[in-house]
Amino acid sequence: MLEILQKDLGARIARFKTRHGKIETPTILPVINPLTQTIHPKKIKKMGAQAIITNAYILWKHRREEAVKKGAHKLIGFDGPIMTDSGAFQFMQYGSIDVTNREIIRFQQKMDVDIGVFLDVPGLGTKKQVEANCKETLKRAREAKAIIDSERLWAGPIQGAQYLDIRTKHARQMARLNFDIYPIGTVVPFMNNYEFALNIDIIAAVKQNIPLNKPVHHFGAGHPMFFAFAVAMGCDIFDSAAYALFAKKGKYMTVSGTYDINNMKYLPCSCPVCSSHSPDEMDEELLAKHNLYITFEEMDRIKQSIYENTLWELLEERARAHPMLYEAFKRMKRYAPFIEKLDPITKKRFFVLSHESSNRIEVYRHSKKRLKSRRYVNIPPFKDVPCEVLNMYPFGQIVPKPDVDIDVQGIDEINAIFEYIYGVKNIFPKNVRIERSKKTGRIRAIYSKDGELLATMRASDYLPILHNIAHRLYKKTKHWRVAVSEDAIPFVSKGKNVFAKFVRDADKGIRAGMDVLIVDEKGTLIATGRAMLSAYEMLDFDRGVAVSTRKTHQ
Repeated sequence: MLEILQKDLGARIARFKTRHGKIETPTILPVINPLTQTIHPKKIKKMGAQAIITNAYILWKHRREEAVKKGAHKLIGFDGPIMTDSGAFQFMQYGSIDVTNREIIRFQQKMDVDIGVFLDVPGLGTKKQVEANCKETLKRAREAKAIIDSERLWAGPIQGAQYLDIRTKHARQMARLNFDIYPIGTVVPFMNNYEFALNIDIIAAVKQNIPLNKPVHHFGAGHPMFFAFAVAMGCDIFDSAAYALFAKKGKYMTVSGTYDINNMKYLPCSCPVCSSHSPDEMDEELLAKHNLYITFEEMDRIKQSIYENTLWELLEERARAHPMLYEAFKRMKRYAPFIEKLDPITKKRFFVLSHESSNRIEVYRHSKKRLKSRRYVNIPPFKDVPCEVLNMYPFGQIVPKPDVDIDVQGIDEINAIFEYIYGVKNIFPKNVRIERSKKTGRIRAIYSKDGELLATMRASDYLPILHNIAHRLYKKTKHWRVAVSEDAIPFVSKGKNVFAKFVRDADKGIRAGMDVLIVDEKGTLIATGRAMLSAYEMLDFDRGVAVSTRKTHQ
């Protein structure tokens, strides 16, 4: 389903196809009321919307024949991907609606939408009531799987309210049905009450129990102040009616909160609306446009942070906007073991911004390493760091730079780095030749006594690139291997990349950014390359590059 383009923490810039175009995530789908359009969908597309979402039940109730005759795209006036909600929100508001699951599924098919949703049963209540809702939702999901077509994508909402054990169970049950997209339902009440930490718990309960290659839709979470945290936990799609609903109430949205336009003397934004109007001129439509601009802007800022591997720094900044966001940020520490499985092993920099930097995934990852050293250095937020690895990421990229001396040279340093990363001791013999940078004095390449290139050290992060040392690593350990299918061997043997769909097995310790061994299904070494995905993603995904091949070894 998804193809990952870039990663950071649990977030990913990814894309997937629909019948009316590709969608790149993370993204926001503006909600279009099919009866009253505050902003015309054509204008919304020009503002930056890749796709929109509208309500199938409202169309079924008020414009049924027209919707079937014209189709959703012509009726709404949007030529990109359209998702429809089934009417579950109305069900949650009113307790019942006059349409069946089968009817609303058939109606969405007749309207030719790109992404449909069966009629799930959301809602709060006692644990017993929520369990009953999940049971009925599962029943309807199975009914849906028997009648839905393959021409469009179908979403399978996951319910459970605030009960994490129910969420976990329901996520596992829905995962078995193999829907294309998994929305997280019944989160709006918690968002409205600023229960952001609970939302972190709910996202984690879902993400840890569904396939990683499925997009996750955070239903109804349309305020930009929470986007970065939800994306960092693995959400891909959001939808927003907030831009229009808030505008109707005279509310001006920012990434740090919402303000009453009647109390504003200045507009702290340079969007096309705010740069050409005063607060007194901001009517409902102009407010809605501003709210939508600020929503798109925050999503682009998040995507740029993922691209640069600086999402954590953005989270530290956003967490200061509201005490409940700060609580959500701290709650993420609980899920460090899960996020660590997805977070790349190397990034461009490591900022120490506050005491929350001690919760970074790199610190958690370091706490699991065991490397004996003759000297340890106390480097906040890592505490004891072996002096042999101080040049490599993240220690060598810490800003501000710690004032420590590195007194380990040559063979001891490179052997320690390989042990720290790969868990293999003394992989290099003592008679190797080491080439250093004339500018920095750091190791650039390691050669055997016969002049064979064994490994090089990346200048950016001082992590090793496997050359012919791969043969020795291959003999010393059964780990760090990516096994590919027979169909891929002729291509990989010529230096072509390993695509995820050809991966048959991968060592669970593999993380994006590290050099790994590529083997066939019998375990024979074929090549080496840089992992572009973690092991867990390699095994779940069937699109995109899993390993960028560097060198063949046959």
